Amino acid sequence: MRSLPPLNALIAFEAVARTGSVASAAEELFVTSGAISRQLKALDEFFETSLFEKHGRGLALTPSGATYFQRISAHVEGIRQATRSMQGDELRPVVRLHSYTTFATRWLIPRLSRFQVTHPRIDVRLTTSSEWIDGIDCDATIRLGEGHWPGYETMPLVANVLVAVCSPKLIQKSRPIDEVWLHGQTLLEVTARPDDWTTWCLSAGFDPGAMERKRTFESSTLAYEAAQQGLGIVVAQEILVADELATERLIAPFDVRVDQGTETYYLVVPTGRRHRAGVRELRDALSAPQGIQATSGAR
Repeated sequence: MRSLPPLNALIAFEAVARTGSVASAAEELFVTSGAISRQLKALDEFFETSLFEKHGRGLALTPSGATYFQRISAHVEGIRQATRSMQGDELRPVVRLHSYTTFATRWLIPRLSRFQVTHPRIDVRLTTSSEWIDGIDCDATIRLGEGHWPGYETMPLVANVLVAVCSPKLIQKSRPIDEVWLHGQTLLEVTARPDDWTTWCLSAGFDPGAMERKRTFESSTLAYEAAQQGLGIVVAQEILVADELATERLIAPFDVRVDQGTETYYLVVPTGRRHRAGVRELRDALSAPQGIQATSGAR
């Protein structure tokens, strides 16, 4: 008899026993559930006994399997830790990043995905909230404002342009798109952005006080989704609905775009952390768009 079992089967067994399911082990090891099941069968054949038994809709360790897992688990974890140390994972730079939820899902996360491909050794740990949280302790944050925060280095990320958008299904070709049409629509508002409609209406030359039918949402994400479903019209930040506009899931019925200038989203880094490993690379990857200059928080 061989002194060692098939190592792939051993790793699969340890993962299933530790996580409690074939599916979780498969996800961790980046293989299919079928592949895990085949490895477990190979290990059963090696020992000529069953290490798992069916328990309801899942699996449970047999007495032999429990004893074996207890004896090998520390050794497998030791191999795992030694490998991490050899690869330098214990020294990986960690960047704690905080963002508004809508901005994260619609703009930041796709760019972080590309960043992780080009910088696999940098561990970016993202947290989000629907509103700004004072005093949050992070290596970098996404913040909306004018870019002037003493003690912080700031870099603008996008042009912040307001545009009214709605589903194409609200447009009737026989009816002109004008202020009268707008009065007949339901205005979708966002709790955290109460001034957007007033700002846009004044720029368009419309009376914001004449709009009576309104619905309020706690986040821009919900308001944008409601607009796509034809529930009304919303003033959106153009950069955050770019995909919907490109695919015409949303359209801009009025040719009115309100550029908010320097009031936009910034990458904000405490001056004492701007040269920290990982932060520099993240800042370069999220470099400012042309035409908007980075500012110093020392101002």
